[in-house]
Amino acid sequence: MSINETNTNGTSDSSNDAAQLLLRLSIWSLRIVCPFIIIFCPISNWACIKIFQSRIYARSSSKWYFIFIAIFDTIYVVVTASLLLLLTLEIYILNMHVLSCKIIIFLNYLSCQISAGLLACLSIDRLVATSCISMYRQNCTTNLSKNVCFAVIIIFSIVNSHYLFGYTIGPKGGCSPRHYNWYDKNYSRLNIVYLLSYSIIPFTIITICNIFIVISVCQNKTNMKKKYDMKKSILPSNNQHKHTVTGKCSAQMSDKPTKVFVSINDNKKMTNLLNSNSDWQSDQIDPLSEKLLLTGDQSVNSSETTTTVLEHGQLSLTLKHENSISTRCISSSPSNSQKMCVQFQITISLLAISICFILCTLPNCITTIMIQAYANDDQKRKLWQAMNYLSIIPLLITHSVNLIFYYLSSNMFRERFKEYYLKK
Repeated sequence: MSINETNTNGTSDSSNDAAQLLLRLSIWSLRIVCPFIIIFCPISNWACIKIFQSRIYARSSSKWYFIFIAIFDTIYVVVTASLLLLLTLEIYILNMHVLSCKIIIFLNYLSCQISAGLLACLSIDRLVATSCISMYRQNCTTNLSKNVCFAVIIIFSIVNSHYLFGYTIGPKGGCSPRHYNWYDKNYSRLNIVYLLSYSIIPFTIITICNIFIVISVCQNKTNMKKKYDMKKSILPSNNQHKHTVTGKCSAQMSDKPTKVFVSINDNKKMTNLLNSNSDWQSDQIDPLSEKLLLTGDQSVNSSETTTTVLEHGQLSLTLKHENSISTRCISSSPSNSQKMCVQFQITISLLAISICFILCTLPNCITTIMIQAYANDDQKRKLWQAMNYLSIIPLLITHSVNLIFYYLSSNMFRERFKEYYLKK
């Protein structure tokens, strides 16, 4: 009996020591990281908002998702990091007033859920853009994305409104959800709703969308490469065909005894020339027309002259029409390639921030679930609680460093950043 008690006491002491060590480590880490994040996050997200409001992103349906993600990331980091920093310094701002208790808790849960929900919507938007291009061009507009963002904000505000009613200052002077019995009984179920809306559902949507996005991007790049190779092989044959046509035309023109110096530029001149056929048949020939149409003592029949001029005019109009078509194709191809480049870089930026979000949020999600699982075991719950405090650091970081991922993954974003903020 004494041996079992000794083993139990030794195990509990070791777990308590581990929990205390993790708690101290998390406290000092938060004291160091939080001030830097509180300063860096608003500046970096404000820079992102300004760049995504630029003209190059004007027609992209994704810009409003990026803008609202930056806004609510800033709210989450400023509220949560400031609260944790004050708690590590033993300044309990939640207990100072009932409004501070309700508003801080509400903004903390609301902002992180909206940020995760918007990231999931952005993943769906990019999936449609890469997989169903025709449907994306017809339906996914900037107004639609703005309305989706507002809808997400309204829905999560309603879902999290219970924090405004349930949390209050208790009889002992602390901000707690245990003041009302009805709220205390349902609080564990509300935590499950929080886990579903913040982590499990967004994780699932983002992961599935990213997998299909990667597949679609790889397929699109392969198809573009095939089309480019086909166009590259067609261009030499077109050039050879043009040289052949030019040679034939020059040979036909050289076989004609008549040298034509008058060029017909439009249909009106051709009509006037046909109407003046009767004048050419007359015996009196205008000296100016003789100089322009004839050389030497050569006599030309009026019908042959008309046929020659018409063939020359039709050839000129055909060449102009072909040149106009080729000019439109050449001018439109850079526009299309630029749009595809914009969409591709936006997709790469999404993949970067999504992977960072999942990796940095997953530890906090796991520790939150384990705290709920060991609610009746005081020692293990304290251990997971200490690990939960430590997992908040990467959670704060992932809401603050999107600017870095945008800068590294998108050349378009990088050029705009240099243009706005690194001008000499």
